[in-house]
Amino acid sequence: MALSSDPDQAASAERLPLTTIIPRAWIGFGKAPWKCVGLTALTLIVLTGLGVLARDLQESGQRGFEMTGNALLVLTIPASLGPLVSLLRLADQLLPSGAGSEAEASPGKGRPLRWLLRQTTALVLLEGVVFIGGLNVIRILSGLIASYSGVLSTAVLLIGLLALAAWALSQILALPLLVHHGHHPLAAMEHSRKIVQANRIKVLALLGLLLGVNLIGLMGACLGLLLSIPLSALLLMASCRTQTPWDRDSRRNMLPT
Repeated sequence: MALSSDPDQAASAERLPLTTIIPRAWIGFGKAPWKCVGLTALTLIVLTGLGVLARDLQESGQRGFEMTGNALLVLTIPASLGPLVSLLRLADQLLPSGAGSEAEASPGKGRPLRWLLRQTTALVLLEGVVFIGGLNVIRILSGLIASYSGVLSTAVLLIGLLALAAWALSQILALPLLVHHGHHPLAAMEHSRKIVQANRIKVLALLGLLLGVNLIGLMGACLGLLLSIPLSALLLMASCRTQTPWDRDSRRNMLPT
């Protein structure tokens, strides 16, 4: 079956190449292991360094230092976006791809890093607003209903949290898709939602694989994370190189070359 000209049907027809992302990630890591480890180390240094400094300032007992610590804690996430996006971009460049796959025509490869950082910042802010807004709506509704029925309030709370968790899961590929395809934030969120909706079981398997890789990395403390985080980035970027079911070129080019 050829790829449909309808964008909605094309997106819903995309399938995660779950059986090939591990060999692709391993081949990509072998091309530039020290670059991957270096960007991962920079990301961890920014996160842990600013986090420890912010905590020390918050525990100083002086109001001025506490406010500075709070500001540093808020800046931790945007400060880490630079090396994180650079790591994802490097992973996308290192991954092998079969001839004729849809990833070869990806416009994201030509996007400058500054543009990717702006779009990533907008994506993080947008998803943060949606997530925090959803939590507040659930809390307010649960509080209003609690005065009439505690059981109904608990049900609303559980249903709301499950719906919010399902939405968060649907956005697991938003940032990798933004880097790979050069999407704008809303387009990346919608593309991720459609792929996750069409590949629910595979996405859960991918999430379990990522958790397993990083749990193994945690067993080796920071040294283990220096390997597990770049492998996770490679797995995520490999998941963006989707296949179209029953397409002849897709079947022929499943294995990395």
